[in-house]
Amino acid sequence: MIYDLSSPLDQRRICARVRFLIGKGRTVELTEKTGKRRTNPQNALFHTWVSVIADHCGYTDKEACKRDVKRTLLGMREEVNQLTGEAIQVDYRTSRMTTDELSSLMDKMKAWAATDLGIYLPYYGDPGYEELEREYRNR
Repeated sequence: MIYDLSSPLDQRRICARVRFLIGKGRTVELTEKTGKRRTNPQNALFHTWVSVIADHCGYTDKEACKRDVKRTLLGMREEVNQLTGEAIQVDYRTSRMTTDELSSLMDKMKAWAATDLGIYLPYYGDPGYEELEREYRNR
């Protein structure tokens, strides 16, 4: 769960959650999110690249392609079901990534696509970027 501690509501929510976890005697890991959330242009390029991979691999469902790309490159992460306390595996969500985290994923994606799929994925300013945008914009 992500809490924005500048929000009074989230401050109350995290305090309640911590009291609950203490009462259950749980083991927890607290990670401070530093850095800015991913940018809209960064997110748009990521989704454009997913469209390219989906076309290349024959996906008809872009969301399934995005899920499979993230699982291939990042695996899954463990999360605790808040109702049952059970540890479950969940997919990474790009909407929760910082600019650095999404940048790292995209670097891995670019290299993986080139070596494993034979696909060139250009960044903004790279040769072929304009053609990519014309072909895949708003897909």
